[in-house]
Amino acid sequence: MSLPDFPSSTRFYQARMRKNGPFVGVAVWEGAPWVDGEELDRAPRLQALVRTETTARAVILMGVDTPVEIDGIWLQNVTHTTRANYEFLVEHARYSTAHAPDNPDAMPTKAIDFNKMEPIF
Repeated sequence: MSLPDFPSSTRFYQARMRKNGPFVGVAVWEGAPWVDGEELDRAPRLQALVRTETTARAVILMGVDTPVEIDGIWLQNVTHTTRANYEFLVEHARYSTAHAPDNPDAMPTKAIDFNKMEPIF
């Protein structure tokens, strides 16, 4: 599944959905609501796509140029990132969910248990 065509004013972030969780990609823009990747004919709002979602969530609370709460999701460790890094985070999460369910990226709402991880070398 390809990523949608974002407006030019879209800002990209990486954030955690919980303490010690993996980073997820977040795209924030102002525009008409999106449902299943299609734009609706409604009033514009500040909205965001989190991780691999295709339906945009409303941004409830903004910090100083960074989203803090997105329709029931509290974000932590929010930092600006590039579109390429956002795309990598989304595709890696999509791959992990489908092919590596034990990978921390497949379950971003759970904290990473470093004692259960395989050694990297």
